[in-house]
Amino acid sequence: MTTQPRALTVVIGLMTATASAYPSLAHGLATLDAFPLAGALQIAPDQPGVDFDALERARVVLVQSWRNDLTPEEITLTPQGGVTIVWRRAGWALELIVDPFALSAFRLDSPSKMVEWTRAGSEATVADAKAALAAMAGDKAKAPQAAAS
Repeated sequence: MTTQPRALTVVIGLMTATASAYPSLAHGLATLDAFPLAGALQIAPDQPGVDFDALERARVVLVQSWRNDLTPEEITLTPQGGVTIVWRRAGWALELIVDPFALSAFRLDSPSKMVEWTRAGSEATVADAKAALAAMAGDKAKAPQAAAS
């Protein structure tokens, strides 16, 4: 007879049912918090640091545009010190790059077309991220106006 604790099948089932690496806003923000800042001692050629301003702008985008029904699939660093956030849903992909120079680059692949655009400033970036995510989620009333042009 063994006395080793066993993992509950229900818990394992719930863990595998969660498709996103970032099931909650807290997970996404924790990922951003784990990135080393540019200029820190942890920086190495294979592990670039993130620019503090780009990191703060990425946090604003995540907090203000977070959707529990459409969570990011990837949150990574760019070699230039920015942050890339990627959302995917059947036939759709949204890539947002928040760079250290106060610009945000969007790429939205939809079933009908692919569009790319840039925005300066957090307000415009958040508005476009919300609109693109609404379109991806099927919220017809909130289709992205800026992305469509």
